[in-house]
This record gives sequence, C-alpha cells and structure tokens, in this order.
Amino acid sequence: KKYLIDFSFKTDFINLLSFLRELEFQENIILINDIDVKLIENNNNVGKSDNNNLDVKLSMTFYGKT
Repeated sequence: KKYLIDFSFKTDFINLLSFLRELEFQENIILINDIDVKLIENNNNVGKSDNNNLDVKLSMTFYGKT
C-alpha cells in the first residue's frame, strides 16, 4: 500500500539528522520526495540558544504492507 505524507515541524539540526537516520533504517520503503529546510532567525534572543531553529517541510512516500 502506498501512502503520501506531507508535514512540517520545527526542530534543531541534531534532531532532524536523527529523524532522517531513523527513516533510513525502517523496514518499509520510505522515499523522501522533497525537503525544505529554513533557518529561523530570532533577533529577540541574541546570544541565547534556541533548540527549534529550523523550519522543516517534508514530503515523502511510504510503502507499507497491507
């Protein structure tokens, strides 16, 4: 069975990398069709670390067993 999944989320680079690695090792076939990663610039907190500094939009195709 084929599923098309589009979603967006905010995260940091380390967590995004971890998520993509987890997708790679799944038993089912998962194809990433499109990924758009944008840096969220927050001028209000200069010098402070923000854990959600990436805005990610992801489109993928998931092939699962029926």
